[in-house]
Order: sequence, then C-alpha cells, then structure tokens
Amino acid sequence: MSPRSYGGELIQVEGAADLHCHPFPDLFPRLADDFDIVRAARDAGLKAIVLKCHHENTVSRAYLVQRVFPEIRIFGGIVLNYYVGGINPAAVEAALRLGGKEVWMPTVDAGYHAEVHGGTGGYDSQQGGRSQAEGIWVEDADGRLKPEVNEVLELVAEYQAILGTCHLSPKEIVALVRGARERGVEKIVVTHPHFRVPNFDLDTLEEVAKMGAMPEFGYCTVSPAWQYAGVDKVAASIERIGASRCLLVSDTGQRHNPLPSEALRIFAQCIFEKGVAAEDVRKMIATNPLDLLDADAQFVPSEEDLAWARSLVEDPCRGDA
Repeated sequence: MSPRSYGGELIQVEGAADLHCHPFPDLFPRLADDFDIVRAARDAGLKAIVLKCHHENTVSRAYLVQRVFPEIRIFGGIVLNYYVGGINPAAVEAALRLGGKEVWMPTVDAGYHAEVHGGTGGYDSQQGGRSQAEGIWVEDADGRLKPEVNEVLELVAEYQAILGTCHLSPKEIVALVRGARERGVEKIVVTHPHFRVPNFDLDTLEEVAKMGAMPEFGYCTVSPAWQYAGVDKVAASIERIGASRCLLVSDTGQRHNPLPSEALRIFAQCIFEKGVAAEDVRKMIATNPLDLLDADAQFVPSEEDLAWARSLVEDPCRGDA
C-alpha cells in the first residue's frame, strides 16, 4: 500500500542507500548503536547502509550485523585517523580484503581539521578522541602526495572500493582526486563539501566533480545544531553540478539529530521542496549510491543466521550473553 501524501508529494526512502552514518560504539556520544540504526533503516525500507567510525574499522561490525538483518545490505570501511595508524596501507588492505567498501581519508585527525577546529581528535562543539600534536597531511613539503597515500590509492583501485576525501583541505582534495584518477580509482566521494571542513567554494567543487569525484551532501551539514550551510546552498550546488554526479546521505548518529534513515528522508524532502525534481532526488539517494556499492547482489543468510536473527527478536537479551 502506498504511503499517504496528505496533500503533497512525499519523498520515500524505500530502496535507498545511506553511504554515511555514525553508530555507537564510538568515542563521540551517539544516539544509537549498529543494531538500532540498521533496524530503523531496514524498517524504513532502505536497501543498503554503510557504517562509519572515526576510531575503528567497521568491516567486522557490518559483517556481524548483516547476519541479524539479512533484508538490508550492510557495509563497513576504514577511516585513516591515528587510531588505525593514520595513512596505513596495511590496515587498508586488511579492511578491503575482509569486504570493506569505502576508505576514508583522515577526519578528526586531518591537519586541516586541526587548523579549523583548534586541534585533532574532536570538534569545536564536542570532544571524544585524543588530541595529537600534529594533524595528518596527505601532501609532502613539495606539494606531492606522500608515498603511503599513493599506496592506499592503488589498493582502493585494485579492490574497486570507494575513496572518501573527508576532512582534508580543498587544496589537498584536488590533489588527491587527481592522483586517485591517475591510479585508476573510479569511485571517489567528496565528503560533506559544505561542512565546516572542507567548506568548498562552488567553483572548486565543480572542478573536482569534473575530474570524476561525486559530492556527498549530508543532513548533518544543514542540521539545526551546526548549520554549516543551508538547504538552499546544497540545492544550488546540485543544480550546478548535476544530480547524476551527486549523493545525499544522512551523516548522522549524533544525539542532536534524527536516526540516519529519518534524517535521510527529511534531507531528501527538503532538497525536493527547494526545487530539485523528485526523480533527481531519487538518483541521489538510491541510484547513485547503489551503483557505488555494487549492492545488487543479495545477502543470502544461512539457516543458522535466520535462527539467530529470530532468537534476537524473540529474546533481545540473548544477544548480550
């Protein structure tokens, strides 16, 4: 049965994918854990979701939650902060060999993030990680990508994974995208371009989009708590770059934001009401992210998986044994 519209068109997230959410466990306070966030996404009809953590690899977490929720595809990846050794090709290779879908450049430990937010490990409004003396930069003193960065790019290309630019400076991101394309990386996502980091100007954002990167706009950027950009700015960027090259994600899990599946719905509705066509919104929440994930292959649970999932529904405490 179709959902009621109550007098106006509603954007639905059924069949959509959220490439960017932040569950607990995490060193930052979170609204819900992996299971609760995935359960809500499944109930909302999402087809796929990607779990992200600033402090650890989420590939094993995704694997375990996938066994409980076979109805939705669940993926993980690795963020190259100090907690995994920074720009660490060995950690990247392990994550990708175990099924990781995205490799994110440094976030809270990026050098540019530290400059903007007054230090590594946290934000101006919340702290969770440890503060380091110096942030991580992907270029050397001569402006060239560091050897370990190039090694990571080669691994991303080899495993056909997604590269996320995260909290690097706009200048670094331009160099990273160029270097990634030269090394055969086909899937590049410009993480929350209008967030406080990296805070792209539209000309530079269009430049990296023309090089093959896809801007990933997140609800968290426009959320009431932070308001780093307005929905109007996001809609204008989509119009300039084209919906076929853009993504909408939640980027939520923070306690002051809705659960990711609902944040994605609200964000998509807001973009639609700013004049972006419904079919273009659908591209950005479903077609484009699902293409990046290659998520058409269904997870086929074993009888053991199904029995385990049923037991957790019947007796939630059993999962804590």
